[in-house]
Amino acid sequence: MNPHARKSALLAGAALFAFVVLVQGIGAPFQKDAEPQSAEWIQSIVRDGNWLIPHDAYGYTDRKPPLFYWLSAIVAKSTGAIVDEVRARAVSVMAGTALAVSVLAWTAANVGASEGWLAFILILGTYGFASRATEALTDMLLTLLLFAAYSAIVPLLESSGSLRRKIVVGVMLGLGILTKGPVAIVLCALAVAIYLLIERRNPLTLVRERWPWQVVAIAIVIGAVWYVPAAIVGGHKVVRIIFAENFGHFMPARLGGTGESYRPFYFIGARLLGGAFPMTLLILPAALAFYTGEIAAEKRRAVIYQISMSLAVLIFFSIASVKRDDYILPALPGIAILCASVFTLSERGWASKLRDAIVVAFALGSIAVLAGLFLLPSFGTHLKLQSSDEAYYAVFQKMGVPLALFALGYLALGAASIIAVVRRQAILIGVAFGLAALSQSLLWTAGLRPALAYARSVKSFAPLVNEYVKGDQLCIPSGVNYELSYYYGAAVPDVGNPRCAYLIATPVELDAMTPEYRARLRLLAQSNLIGGGGPPALFEISPEAAK
Repeated sequence: MNPHARKSALLAGAALFAFVVLVQGIGAPFQKDAEPQSAEWIQSIVRDGNWLIPHDAYGYTDRKPPLFYWLSAIVAKSTGAIVDEVRARAVSVMAGTALAVSVLAWTAANVGASEGWLAFILILGTYGFASRATEALTDMLLTLLLFAAYSAIVPLLESSGSLRRKIVVGVMLGLGILTKGPVAIVLCALAVAIYLLIERRNPLTLVRERWPWQVVAIAIVIGAVWYVPAAIVGGHKVVRIIFAENFGHFMPARLGGTGESYRPFYFIGARLLGGAFPMTLLILPAALAFYTGEIAAEKRRAVIYQISMSLAVLIFFSIASVKRDDYILPALPGIAILCASVFTLSERGWASKLRDAIVVAFALGSIAVLAGLFLLPSFGTHLKLQSSDEAYYAVFQKMGVPLALFALGYLALGAASIIAVVRRQAILIGVAFGLAALSQSLLWTAGLRPALAYARSVKSFAPLVNEYVKGDQLCIPSGVNYELSYYYGAAVPDVGNPRCAYLIATPVELDAMTPEYRARLRLLAQSNLIGGGGPPALFEISPEAAK
């Protein structure tokens, strides 16, 4: 087999492995609002042909650029014109698979083959990455396009580059704009500026060069394919939405921002450390390796280049007014590449020793926690856990044989990592650490997370509700409920609707109602779902209560 064919076969095998890892839990029910609302936007395209401006069951306009929803609609139309959980999440799984393989290929070509495979294992073993591969949201697609565009920029920084490369970068950024707006250009520009500053080069010199403007022009033209027609057809309403999504989320409320989802300045940093765990344990020895010179000089520049994107994500979204968990995703490839480099240091110094100590501590700590959960199963009940953590712990206790198999495999990987540390086999240390992280991530994505989704989602309760309600009007206490509307098959208004004949509500929502109103509700069906508000139930509303 020639080298090119061998490389293609290895990448194909890696893609298959990544797909199998990331597809776990793809059929789990939707929870809360974000995913079912996205699914309703996809339904709007598939069912009603609203390709330009999709809307949800309540009639609200899609707030995001439509590329993700277009691709998802194409998947749904080509597989039966049905929008279910699998079809709504398929684009994210494919994007996540392509991204993991791209990280492998780029790192192997620019840093080293060992680092490439280790980065591949580490990013797949990161729950913050793997869990978002089965979400019907735009973030994984954006991250793939952003990584592709940013990785292709490297040669342009050293020379003017070919016209083909400029077009490729411009197209990737343009598709990024069609996925989540101009933030794709902003993050790339900020990451390049950070890289040049670290390399002690003046980023302002790029302003005088032609290629950045050519790339931006191509990206804007591609983005305008949707933005201009949408603004013309949607008028002021769509223009306001575009402004709020692209500028209002960044600016603070006092300066005209939306003011939603406010979190403290350190939120993104904290989420990044937690979402990329246990990979983030290796950031400190990796940073130390740069300081002590233990990382080979020929690898430093490529690693610095990718970690610059992680720093750009951290800085930009920490400053932004709106901060969400999903925003950390574009930072994970750079962190995976940085942490992979700590297992191929050119000499054994303080960074190597710190790395080994962290790996051993992680292995022993994880084994101790796992042993405690098995030997003292009631221990978790004495802890003051949040409702979601309690739910996860309850699912964990019921896993049985799959959990036992996971524990045995994890114990073997922990022992292997410790043996590799004793023998000072750095690559094997990285492989064992990465596979241990991967097994932990799979425990959540293939076991705990789907099981919790089934226990929480109204998917199992909606058919029973439909049997009772039939052609009458179902209502909720207040607001909107996209999870319910998706599985019920229609918008569910609040009790202010004069046609309300049935009510679905949780115990917490019932407690907020007046005693007179509650007295006129007749219980028809009680669910056994779990959640912060308690299990929802279906009630018939008497005419007196509806007035």
